[in-house]
Amino acid sequence: MTDTYMDAHDQAARVRNGDATPLEIVDAAIERILAVDDAINAVTIRRFEAARREAAEGPVGPFAGVPYLIKDHTLVTAGDPHSQGVAGLKRESYCADHDSYFVQSMRNAGFVLLGKTNLPELALGATTEPQAFGPTRNPWDLDRSAGGSSGGSAAAVAAGYVALAEGTDGGGSGRMPASHCGVIGLKPSRGRISSGPQINAADNVHGMGTEALLGRSVRDVAAILDVVHGHRPGDAYGAPAPATDFASACGRPPAGLRIGVLRSDPTSGTILHPEAVAAVDEAASLFEGLGHQVTESHPAALANPTWLEGFMACVPVIIAREFKRLSGLIGREITEADVEPGTWALASTAPHVTAEAYSAGVDSLRQFQRGIETWWRDGGYDILLTPTMPHPAPLLGNQGAPGDGMFESGTGLTPEALVAPFNVSGQPAISIPLHVTPDGLPLGVQLVSAFGREDQLLGLAHAAEQERPWSGRVPPLEARSGTRAVR
Repeated sequence: MTDTYMDAHDQAARVRNGDATPLEIVDAAIERILAVDDAINAVTIRRFEAARREAAEGPVGPFAGVPYLIKDHTLVTAGDPHSQGVAGLKRESYCADHDSYFVQSMRNAGFVLLGKTNLPELALGATTEPQAFGPTRNPWDLDRSAGGSSGGSAAAVAAGYVALAEGTDGGGSGRMPASHCGVIGLKPSRGRISSGPQINAADNVHGMGTEALLGRSVRDVAAILDVVHGHRPGDAYGAPAPATDFASACGRPPAGLRIGVLRSDPTSGTILHPEAVAAVDEAASLFEGLGHQVTESHPAALANPTWLEGFMACVPVIIAREFKRLSGLIGREITEADVEPGTWALASTAPHVTAEAYSAGVDSLRQFQRGIETWWRDGGYDILLTPTMPHPAPLLGNQGAPGDGMFESGTGLTPEALVAPFNVSGQPAISIPLHVTPDGLPLGVQLVSAFGREDQLLGLAHAAEQERPWSGRVPPLEARSGTRAVR
């Protein structure tokens, strides 16, 4: 295994033990990106020289010198380009004038930022294929999608660039690419991580959106959550303070959980891909063997996604408002020439959305949320186990228009169908890479807990990782892309 496939804890230990300097760790990551990313196209904004300077200065903290990446979406860094996959912002070479709170917290812990990752324009798609930067390819099969909208971050972790990366998750955008790329994708509870200080997209799409954490080891994801969590001034939402640090959850495997299993389309409209069902069945068997009570059960509200039609009335207004915000940043109006046709067409319908329809759309989120959370409260369940995706990674080019996120998947389910409900409810959810299809494609399973209970998710995910380790599973990039390994 290459050094760049070490997790963040092992990289930090090398620095502490004097086996490597922060600059050597950062240089190895940069060399890996330079060797491989022409084939994958995950890192679209590179701050390599700045990262090398920061590493040479001797960063201080528990993860001193460990490199990471952020998605080019909600988070910004002072003096660095920021585009959100929008061609107009890319052409204007807009650079932010401040660091997001997340970036500040990571720097305080010693992490070194290498750059920013690719995404569909304004994070609106379930595949990462923006016209501004081109497609991100799946490290496991370069003809396939890495997923979206955090496809660049997931592909970068899977390809061994960094041990962890930030993404966003507004409708499954962190968990879906994690499933496709064979890494961990955690969507924390609503309000757990601040996106501030700037306000993005109507308070992160009325609570649906949050920063996501993508990594290769559960202990890394838990430790990073400890670094970045917490309410900041101006945040629209807040999660309950954890009883203890999240990292310690990895040392306390939960016992006797009640786990409900969803292994079919909850709307009874289609049939899931057989590999998605197999992934859930394998996970259910694993958890049963660990002493948990596993039964087929799921929130009844999933059968009737009443929120979707109402909320789609809000989306054009949210996009149009984002155009106005971005216009203010670059000092001119965003025009049709700056964005993709589908995005412009969607925003153009905003004037036809009435205030009543918009308000009703927001109300529909809360009504659906209540129906989802009731299963945990009244049923006495701790965890819901589902497929993360209804199918393995599709071929590139099978994307729908911005805003609908639809692949021609053969299952009839949109990619977001099994993950977006928990953006509506605000509950924490994690995709873990337990399953591999016969043709070598990763396919994750999703675990969902009650609001505020990331500790249960991380403890259960860590127990699964110990039983079925995935750290040695790396994509055959060198054989498929002609690149060389960095050792």
